[in-house]
This record gives sequence, C-alpha cells and structure tokens, in this order.
Amino acid sequence: MSAAETSICISVLCIYVLRATVPPTRADARFAFADEASLEILPSGDTQTKPIGSSIIMTCKPKVEDTKLISDMQWLDTQNRPIESLKLVVLPIESTFSGYTKPPMYTELHQDNSLSLYFNSLQEEQAGKYTCKGTYANSIYLNKSVTIDTIVAITWTNAPENQYPILGEDYAIQCTVRARPSPLVDWLYNGELIKTNDHYIIDKYSLNIKNVQESDDGIYTCRASVLTTGELKERPIRVEVHVRPTVEDLPSSVDIVEGENANIECKAHGKPPPRYTWVKSLTKQNLSNVDRFGVNADNGVLTITNVNRDDAGRYECTATNKAGSATTNFLVNVIVKPKIMEFQNTSQIEGKKGTIVCKAFGRPPPQVVFKKHTSEKPYVKGSQQDDDTILLENVSDTVKGETVGTLTIDKLMRSNDGLYECIAQNTGGEARRNGHLTVEFPPSFASMPNNTEWSWDQRPVNISCIAESIPNATIRWTVNGGETIDNDAMIKQDGAGPRSTLMIVPLDRRYYRVYNCIASNIHGTRTHNIELSEASKPGVIQQSKMIEVTATTIKFELKLPSTHVELPITNVVVRYKNESQTWQQASNKTLSVGSSYGIEGLIPQTSYEFQFAAQNKVGRSNWGAFLRETTPVRTFPNQPKIISSATEYDLSTFSNQYELSWLVPVDNGEPINMYEIRVCQINRVSGSWEDLENTCRTQKVTMPGRTKQWLKDLKSDTFYKVELRAHNAMGFSQPGATRFKTATGPDTTVVHHQGPLISSAAIIGIVIAVLFIIIIVIDIICCCAHKTGIIYYVCERSRRKPVDEEDAKLGSLYGWRFPLPYCDQKMANVAGVTAIQDSGSGKNTIRLVKHTAIDEKEPLKEEKKITPIIDTGLRRETSITFDGKRSVSKTGFVGKDSAV
Repeated sequence: MSAAETSICISVLCIYVLRATVPPTRADARFAFADEASLEILPSGDTQTKPIGSSIIMTCKPKVEDTKLISDMQWLDTQNRPIESLKLVVLPIESTFSGYTKPPMYTELHQDNSLSLYFNSLQEEQAGKYTCKGTYANSIYLNKSVTIDTIVAITWTNAPENQYPILGEDYAIQCTVRARPSPLVDWLYNGELIKTNDHYIIDKYSLNIKNVQESDDGIYTCRASVLTTGELKERPIRVEVHVRPTVEDLPSSVDIVEGENANIECKAHGKPPPRYTWVKSLTKQNLSNVDRFGVNADNGVLTITNVNRDDAGRYECTATNKAGSATTNFLVNVIVKPKIMEFQNTSQIEGKKGTIVCKAFGRPPPQVVFKKHTSEKPYVKGSQQDDDTILLENVSDTVKGETVGTLTIDKLMRSNDGLYECIAQNTGGEARRNGHLTVEFPPSFASMPNNTEWSWDQRPVNISCIAESIPNATIRWTVNGGETIDNDAMIKQDGAGPRSTLMIVPLDRRYYRVYNCIASNIHGTRTHNIELSEASKPGVIQQSKMIEVTATTIKFELKLPSTHVELPITNVVVRYKNESQTWQQASNKTLSVGSSYGIEGLIPQTSYEFQFAAQNKVGRSNWGAFLRETTPVRTFPNQPKIISSATEYDLSTFSNQYELSWLVPVDNGEPINMYEIRVCQINRVSGSWEDLENTCRTQKVTMPGRTKQWLKDLKSDTFYKVELRAHNAMGFSQPGATRFKTATGPDTTVVHHQGPLISSAAIIGIVIAVLFIIIIVIDIICCCAHKTGIIYYVCERSRRKPVDEEDAKLGSLYGWRFPLPYCDQKMANVAGVTAIQDSGSGKNTIRLVKHTAIDEKEPLKEEKKITPIIDTGLRRETSITFDGKRSVSKTGFVGKDSAV
C-alpha cells in the first residue's frame, strides 16, 4: 500500500471515529442520507420484455431526501448516447398538422425531477441496455440500468390472402411468418389439418400442391404458433384455381354480307373469364382501334360496320386471362348481295321458240329464277310440272361470280306475253328486276263477240271493229266479201287501226248487209264480218190469263212473243177501261217484265176490259191478248202475311218481347182501319201444337199504316202462337198466323217507339218559328248597333212628319227628320247627346247638346256635320254647322221637278 493510500485510510478511519464519539448534527445527517441516494427505474425489474410495436414508458425516479438537488438527469441508449428530450426534437411543419411529431424514442423531465423514457412503437433494433444517470447535490453521481428485451409477435410477411394456382401445374401456397421466438407453421384445408402426402407437401413457409385441380379451390388456413409465448395466429388464404383459356370449336369460316353490319363471335372458356383481342392475320393490326371495327373485350364479339369486299380474309381471336392465353383464327368470307346486271325487254313471234335471259352477279354466284306477274309462284329449275314446254336453266361462273339464267318456252303463245320478274338469290339476299316479253301475233278479233248491229227507221249506227295484234294492225272495210265502200256518202270510216268505226245512215234496205273488217300486220291478215240488221218491234202478245182478282186489284199472267236475244222485251204496257168507257179514255200502266203483272186501285163490282202490248228499244207492239174481268163486291181484307224467318217457329232475341212484322194485305174496296193481334202460349203435345186458352190475350193496332208491333210482357223460354187479322168496314180478314219462342234468360227492358213522336207538319212549324225568332233577334241587334234593319226603318217612317211649309209643298214623302240612334228620344239621351230641331223660323235648325248629368245639358264645343238623308225620288243635301251654342242647317233639294 502506498503512502497516499495509507493516508486516505487513516482519514476515513478518523471520520468514523469522530462520528462515533460526536452527536450527529443536521449537516451530518444530510451527509449520511447522501450515502443512501439512488435511482429507481419503473416498472421495476432489471429486464423488461416487451412486444414489437408496443408503446412503452420507462421512468427513472431519484430516491433522495430533496429531489430539488437532483441535476443532469438523462437516459443513455444502448450505445451510451444521450437520448434527447421531446422539446428538443423539431420536425418540418408538413410532417404533422401541429408542426411537431413524436420521434420513435424520447425523454421527458417531470416536475419532481424524474425522467421518463418513451418508445412510440418499439422496434426489434431498439432492444438492449438503457442507463439512467443523474447528479445529486452536485457531488454524488447516480445511475441505474435496465435491459429491454423485445418480443416479435407473429407477423405475416408474405402470405397473400388470395392466391391463384393454374390448373394442371404445381403450385406453392405462400405463407412466410416472422416471429421471435421462431414460430411453428401448419396448414388446414376447410378446417381439417393437412399432412404431407402425394398431393400436398408442407414446406417451412409454403404448402406445395402437386398437379393442381379445380377441386383444390377453397379456403386454406396458415396457422402459426410460438410455444414459449403461447401466441397463436391464423391466416385464411382463399385459393382460386385459374384455368387457361380454351377456345370453343367454331366453324373455320364465317360469312358476312357486304353493305350490312356483321358480328363475329369468338367464344372461349377460362377462369377467370378471359378478355379478347382481335387482329387481322395479314396486317397484324389490332382491330380495337381500326375504323369500322369494334371489339368487345368482355364477350369476344368483333363488330364490322358497313362490310365491304376488302374485309374478307383471315382473322385471329386471342382470349387471355391470368392463367394464359389461347388463339384461334377464322376465315371471313364477304358475301356480295346479288345484283342483276342485264334483263331486257324482248319481242318474239307467236308459235316460235322464245327465250328470256337474265344475267346477275354476286358472291357466291346467285341462283336465278323467273316469275310471271300473273302467277303466284316462280318457275322452278328444269321443266315445269304443269307445262313441260317451259324450261329454266342456270349457268354460273364461280370465279367471276356471275350467273346467267335462261327461261326457254318451246312454242310461244299469246298467253306467254306479259311482265316477268327476274329474281337473283344467294345467302346475302335477293335482287329483282322486271322485264317484258312481248309476243307478236297476227290480228285477232277475240274481243268482239257480237257479230250483229241493229238499226231501224234510218237511225244512224256505228259499226266498230277492234283488231288485237302486235304490232298494231291496219284496217280496211269491204261489203259482202269484196265490194268497196269508198264512194258511198252514207258510209264514213273513222280510224284505220287497230280500231276502226263505220258510221252508217241506212236510208234503205240495201244498207242492211254484211260488212267485212280486214285487219293486217307483218304477221298476217284476218277478216271479221259484222252484219247490220234491221230491228223491229215485238210481235203481238197472243195470250193472257187472270191469276188473282180482288175487289180493287187484279193480277195477270202473260205469254210474251219470242224476240231476238239482242232485242229483248224491256217492259209490258197494259191499258184498261170499264165497260162505259171508250179505249180513248182507257188508262195505261207500264209494267216491268216478270212472271206476273198486277193493277191496283180498281173499283169493286165493275167490269173491266184489258189489252196488252210488248215493248223493246225499237218500239211497242200492237195491242193484243184482250181480256174482260169483273171485280167482286167490297168485302173484308185479304189475309195478312206475317214475315217470319223460320218455317216451324221464329226465335225472339229478347226474353220478354217479340217484334211482329207483316205485309199490308189487299183491303178489298174498304180501307183497313185497324189490326187485331191475338197471342197465346202453346205446347207441343205428341208432335202437334196445342193452345193454352187461359193464356190468350188480344190487342188492337188502331194505326192502319203500321206494319210492325212489339208484343211485350212475355215469359222467357216459352213458345207462343200469334194471329193477325186486318179489319175494314166490311169486317175482319182471315187470320195470318206464326209461332215464335222467347229467349232464355232474365227479362230485359227495351224501349220501342211504336210510331213517330211528332208529325212532319209540327216539325216544319217548329223550324219556321225558330227561324223567325232568330231573324227578329238579328234585326233588333242591327237596329241597336248599326242603325239599320226592318224595325229601324219602320220606326223612322212612323216618326217622320213635315218640317216646314217648303217641305209640305214638295210633299210629305220628302219630309225628313234628324236621324236618331233609335226610334225615340230616349236612345239619343243614352248616347250622351240630345238633338233639338227648331223649324219655327222657317229654317231647318238643329241643336245638339251634350249631357253632363241626367238633368243637365251643355252645348257641344265643336262643330259637327251630319250626313244628309236621301229619300227615294228626291235627294236632299243638308249641312249643319255648330258654333257651340246653336246649329244652323242648310238644305238643298234636287228632284225631277226641281230647277236644279
């Protein structure tokens, strides 16, 4: 031991001796506590184990008597570097909203001089030994250390939640885990633990799947655990097996039509659904950005707008997804719609072979057929089933895309003439064009069925001849097979073909002969004969027969004379008289041709004589078929005829009513004054009808002009018998009868008007009255508003009187008064102006005053001129001048006796 050390030991020993012998003072006590001063780190413990990422605080607290004597407190990091306090750490303002942020590690001094160490997020590299240092009473140095050990929790560093193996390949499901201590990893599939086998191989941080199948889809669980800490964590991983695209087997070629829009579909399967691209093989150009082309990447449809011929060629479709891609190619053929290049009108000769040719273009070459416009169906290729003389053939050139269609007719007939349609068809559509086949033929008179014309009494007649032919024929006329008619003034020819007319005036019988129409064209000459015959009146009617006689009517049956079919009898004339009359006094009646003829309005109990004549367009025959007959006495009417649509019974459309209709019977000399209707229910018993007498009822129709009557209050689904009798002054007729049945169902009510609600005379009277009222209203309006009309004129004429002696000398007709708005003075007052006429001085003076109130008047302030009234026969000119107080009128007269 050195001398210095020996000296120090002696000094210390002396101090202890003194302390032991001297009572301690306050200062001595301080020195004694200073020896016990220390630092305490909270939380306690020399080693603190904390997980990565956690926020922690370590507080260094001095254990001294007076904490105010502590100074120079600081924390040292694992490399003995001082750790700065928070207030010393300043970051750029953009790093936090306040301009400050907390660093990963910092210290903070508290009021009691304790110093805290903060870790915002503990990191693995921050593990180690940290020391807290301080000075007490400026002489005693204090320090305390703590070791921070970090725990790394289970962390997934490479474990995507969605992973996509490819079908048929090997794939490793990744699950890389980081932890301290090192973790253990195992795998579960759909909740079941996976063990290594031929399909699954468990690696440290992955699960290898051999030859992936679609059944490997599912949720896999990567489970990591740390045995020493007991930490356990699971990571679900959704595995979706992707399938490389495969393109469906589609036709190797696709047809699209020129000028139209086309869609070409490429179909592929894959997982996930693939997206599509299209390129044209020749140019390798992506068609997504090419004009007129469009690609739907989702469904693989290639759209071509307004297809043209250059779009033909080979195209490639590629389907791509995450698993790969697949490519297929198509040959696109552009179909060119047919176009008819040549189809001309043609003229050919009847009886010879005819052909119609039509040339058409298209790709593929079109098929050509023909159709006549008068036929429903086109001709078929080859010979026609219903006419083997017609043959249709096609000759096609696939290189040029042309087809020549030929329709051959072995022997042309006039029926082959007409409009034909050439129809060219291929897969792109069809084209049509019309052409006319003209079959030339010699003249024909087929449209002239009549060979006879008629005339009489030198009546001019036209004989027309129409010659059908192609080309048109020329016509000349001869008589009786060869005589010319050029020099006859009574015969004139109009037209030389194909229509010609002879205008003939037959002065005598030599003009009634056969006229020859001779038509000619380049294909031949034909003759048509027309006979001009003299027409005559019908022959005398030889036989008449009476078939029905009543008190006032008579019916005949006549046997008419035979006539030429072209001169039929048009009507029959009957003349008749009673025995006391001569034939000059007889009555005539013209009847239409029929099986029976009747005359009405005869007198009962009177003998009549009848004669008959037939009439055609030439004239009336002589009277013949004389007949005498006496009408019977007046008696009751004939039996009415009920109109019914059925033979056994009629059916009513209503369940409770029936409309009865009948024809008015012959009254037999006395007018019918009413009808009687009897209705009874009936039943069918053993095939016959029986009346139910207790159901019968009778009603009368007192309007004799009626021919219809509604029978009401009937029972539904019931048979009825109805009898109708007509009545006149002589009694009732025999009844007309019918049966009917009402409809089934509920009763219906239909309102029927049995006769006119108002007579025609009443309607006319109402119309006239309405018109009269309208005229009066209009005249009143004209009188009040326009100072005109009948009322205005009458009122003015009634108010006029002589004005002065001069007017009286000229006659009262020429007197005048100032025209007021209406007939009396009140209307002028209403207008606001009063006219006062003063003729006492011998002058026509009129004053106009304007109303200011009902009983007050004041003169007009301006001059007014009044247009004069002009009377018939004498013109009066009047001018009136107002000076504000009075008016002076000057009148001049001009008349036929006036000097003026």
